[in-house]
Amino acid sequence: MAYLLDTPTVAEVLRTVPSRALIRRLSEVPSRDRWTSVVTVSQLLVAARRSNQARVMQDVVQVVAALRVAPFDLAAAQVFAKFRSGPAAEMEADDVMIAAIALASKFTLVTRRTTTFAIFTGLRVENWFV
Repeated sequence: MAYLLDTPTVAEVLRTVPSRALIRRLSEVPSRDRWTSVVTVSQLLVAARRSNQARVMQDVVQVVAALRVAPFDLAAAQVFAKFRSGPAAEMEADDVMIAAIALASKFTLVTRRTTTFAIFTGLRVENWFV
């Protein structure tokens, strides 16, 4: 089974002392099944640039290199439009895009924010922090 890590989940990996539960669960998943989205990569790169610290940018690049990156493609755009015109009309666009990528690609979304993503019918969601 393939997993899509949302932005706060990938950011947790970048912490000095990341969640043990998350690291343990990540280590159990083959690298071919560890994904993030192009949306998450862009969010992390923006944060790294704003930090103005070369080390932060290096850490982001290193973590992203260890993951596969799912694009926001036509299938994801179609799911996004369905979600955005329905249950997620008021939700942050980036979160809706991440959910759309996960559903369109048949990934399980890994997030701490399971209740946030529970509105998306058909989306599998797991919390690896517990």
